[in-house]
Amino acid sequence: MQHQRHSYLKIIAECSYARPRVSNKQIRHFANVSPATVTETTRLLQRDELVDRRRYTGVTLTDRGRHLACQLLHNYRLCEVFLTQQLKLPLSEVPAQAWAMADTLTPATAAALNSYLGRPERSPFGGILAPCHVLDDTHITRLSDVVTGQQVICQSYLETADLVDYLQEIALPLDVPVTITKCDRNLNLLYLELPQHREITLNLNAADYIYTKKIQHL
Repeated sequence: MQHQRHSYLKIIAECSYARPRVSNKQIRHFANVSPATVTETTRLLQRDELVDRRRYTGVTLTDRGRHLACQLLHNYRLCEVFLTQQLKLPLSEVPAQAWAMADTLTPATAAALNSYLGRPERSPFGGILAPCHVLDDTHITRLSDVVTGQQVICQSYLETADLVDYLQEIALPLDVPVTITKCDRNLNLLYLELPQHREITLNLNAADYIYTKKIQHL
């Protein structure tokens, strides 16, 4: 039961990033369970004061739930760094393996792993590791919400195997300037221009889970 609870907290935390609330549909999609299972599990999380449920508008983490989710995500990202840097695992295999490891880490083991890895600041997918900033989305905008003509930096993305494979296939880099040149909602596509005038066409559903920040001009 604890593993399931942690998995739901992770999903809710990740899906609430740069969003006000998380829908049951999102949870159902990422947990790959039935609507009834989502309803029952979120009800139990609310009983434990980890989430706030509101009919028709979805769920949010409580302060207690947010604190626990930050710990879980910090451990998860540490394991992502370990599997990528030390074991050289293919990126698409990292998320599932990292979560299997992270869910059982004790605080002492997590601290030792953090020290062993040299206290990394970000995961291979751009996620912040500083425990108090793991879920800080104050200055973050989803790529799908960036207006046409604006230039931003793609800082991180949700690390699902499908999205990792997709972004590797189209070669969308992190930490470089990207300009939105066109958004075609009929075709569900976003058109981007990268340095050296390289152009990328991106699915808008994927852009929902790619997180950007404004470019800081000196």
